[in-house]
Amino acid sequence: MSTNIVVTGSSGQLGSCLHSIAENYKDLNIEFFNSSELDITSEEQLNNLFANTSIDYVINCAAYTNVEQAEKEPEKAYQVNTEGVRLLAESCKENDAVLIHISTDYVFDGSKSTPYTEEDI
Repeated sequence: MSTNIVVTGSSGQLGSCLHSIAENYKDLNIEFFNSSELDITSEEQLNNLFANTSIDYVINCAAYTNVEQAEKEPEKAYQVNTEGVRLLAESCKENDAVLIHISTDYVFDGSKSTPYTEEDI
């Protein structure tokens, strides 16, 4: 039985990197979705995804990463980066899929002189 993996945010920096190395893992069934193919802020789209696919892992690379634009559209950034991730986590939990959430930068302000931990948020 093949392991089924869904990657969200496939057209972004992280998602496209994963896409470029996916061919090295032919024993895995990996499906890639960009934001126009799967809107993680849509509960209906997530329900349809899980109803139609047996998913073992979701690697979430979807994010609103344009910081300047996010400052102009804070609600949109919040919807993707917070509510979308919450919906995705809930969908994974309900369907016994493991969620791997990846973020690049802008999580921390960079002012700490020692490594950051999860407790620093």
